[in-house]
Amino acid sequence: MKIKNLILILFLTANLLAQESDYLNRPSLFDLSINLNYNTGAKVFLTPRSADPDLRNQYYTFDGFLSYTFEIKTNVWNSIIYFGIGTEILRTSSLLYSVRGLFNNLPRTFQVEESFQIYPLELMIYYIFPFSRHWYWTYMGSGIGVYYGSYSRKIYDLMSKSKVIRMDYGILVNAGVDISLIKNLSLKFEMKFRDPELEFRNEFTKTETFINGDRIQLFEKIFYTKINLDGLNLILGLNYRF
Repeated sequence: MKIKNLILILFLTANLLAQESDYLNRPSLFDLSINLNYNTGAKVFLTPRSADPDLRNQYYTFDGFLSYTFEIKTNVWNSIIYFGIGTEILRTSSLLYSVRGLFNNLPRTFQVEESFQIYPLELMIYYIFPFSRHWYWTYMGSGIGVYYGSYSRKIYDLMSKSKVIRMDYGILVNAGVDISLIKNLSLKFEMKFRDPELEFRNEFTKTETFINGDRIQLFEKIFYTKINLDGLNLILGLNYRF
């Protein structure tokens, strides 16, 4: 009985592998994806224009933050080659003791809410591997991204405004798998690698305030920051074909 069951399993497996992939004949022209991203990290350089190389290269990290992406892909050749365009909502913040100033005329390091937002526009070419099947398909992709964003620093009611002085664009690669759930709807797992870097000129609208009768003064009105989004991007999403 065990031998018969083993033969049956081997036969079914061989038959499955021998079948031509149904994904090659899918009638869908477009794929729309809504994704939740886990970014493993980003570096923020607080003094990127310092003459001291140690200060210039000093950074702190944002670890483990979420973002949301939207992408639409179109079938450009035989359901094997796809072209995609996507964008992302990426925002995160952290509390740090990173700014020196005066508290009632006495030196102090203030707790600051540091935050940044990055808005990518990414163009991708995808290749569907031929060993994919009707219920799953694996793929890899590569493309180019253009990145824009903003940076802010908040100390009590003192808020900075930013201007991008160096946008970035660069190559990115990814790989993933789609697993069919129901007709035209699949679950997507993906990994993406990218390394954009943006630099900002930041300015406080004012450098002095009063909080509960205490006088707060900042030493710097204008400062520069640099963001390097160099972490791994892990993606979980839903993909709808139409």
